[in-house]
Parts: sequence; C-alpha cells; structure tokens
Amino acid sequence: MTQALKVLDAVRNRFAMRITTSHYDVGGAAIDNHGQPLPPATVEGCEQADAVLFGSVGGPKWEHLPPDQQPERGALLPLRKHFKLFSNLRPAKLYQGLEAFCPLRADIAANGFDILCVRELTGGIYFGQPKGREGSGQYEKAFDTEVYHRFEIERIARIAFESARKRRHKVTSIDKANVLQSSILWREIVNEIATEYPDVELAHMYIDNATMQLIKDPSQFDVLLCSNLFGD
Repeated sequence: MTQALKVLDAVRNRFAMRITTSHYDVGGAAIDNHGQPLPPATVEGCEQADAVLFGSVGGPKWEHLPPDQQPERGALLPLRKHFKLFSNLRPAKLYQGLEAFCPLRADIAANGFDILCVRELTGGIYFGQPKGREGSGQYEKAFDTEVYHRFEIERIARIAFESARKRRHKVTSIDKANVLQSSILWREIVNEIATEYPDVELAHMYIDNATMQLIKDPSQFDVLLCSNLFGD
C-alpha cells in the first residue's frame, strides 16, 4: 500500500488532481488493532468514499483463527457482497523488453500476451449455501455448494463481451460443463448472451485444458470469462 500511495501521489501531482485520502484498517491489520477483520468504521469509510484502494488482507499470521474470523472470510468476501462488486477485471500483459522476467519458457514469452480475465466475484462456491462441516470420526465431512443464478451469469457475461469489443473481439468462457450442472447453465447462458454480440468471437474451454493452454500459448487468449472459483 505504501508504494501504491506513492503512485497515487505522482498521478495527483502530474495531473493537478484534487484527491483526499482516508485510511482504514482491514483484514489482518484490523484484527491486530481492533480485534475484528472488518470494523464498522472501515465499512462506513468505504461507503462515503468515491473510490476504494484496497491493499493486501491476510497472511500466515492469522491462519490459525476460526475460518469466519480470518481476513479473507471475515473481511474480503463481506466487502465484495456489501458493495455488490460482482465483476473482477484482472489484466495480464507481458510488455516488450520484459520477456526475461516472465516465468514462461523463452520461446513462449517471445510471443507476448495481453489477457483480461473477467471473474464473477459474488456468486459461486464461495457464497453458495449450504456449506459447513458435520459428523465425527470416519463419518466427518465438509461441504460447499456451487450456486449460480441466471442474472449473475448474464451480467458478468455482458461485462466480458463489452470488454472484448474494446480489445481484440474474442471471449473464451471457462467452465466444467462436462461435469458440473452449474457449468452447464453457465455455458447455455453465455451462448445466449453471445447472440447480442455478433462481432465478438466466442469459444468455450474446460478449466483443466485452459490451465494447460495458458502455459502452452497465452497469446491465443483475449478475454477470459470465468466463474468465481475458476477465475481465482
């Protein structure tokens, strides 16, 4: 965050912008200073702001806490839900001259890549119910539920297609429609939305193959459309 604020100051000075900043604890810092991962003052401060610059939230220091009290479950997910932040745009671009710093093989990095991952952020397995643990001994079990509603898929798909129109006009939707009912619905609805964007090419890819293809040839991708879990 310290370095990010330096960049913000540089932008403010370069373009003579009037920007005032307020600072609030969240996640691990809030646990240490306030005894909870998401203090009410932090939520109120975010509500009153025009924009939120969010730093890191957790770390090994707090992993021993009960799940609901850890920084991710106790702060990050509630903030996303509270502010309805359903769309996460994750760019990945290799700039010319920086190929040596890319972990991919040199001949692959030489082709470069410019990818935008559009991740659905407030649905799916992280928020689906029921979830929990029950039983004991050899019958102990844990469970999570992947749930997607039509409106959630429609709105994130439109974000992906609109983004592709500003780029290279290609969307690759990532799913597991050969196994998961939620992915079958995902693919059906993405196909429906695609008819609204005849100028954008749509491809579907299973998550396991997509992972391999990202390593093998990332230059083939433009916009990746992903569920909450697969985008993560």
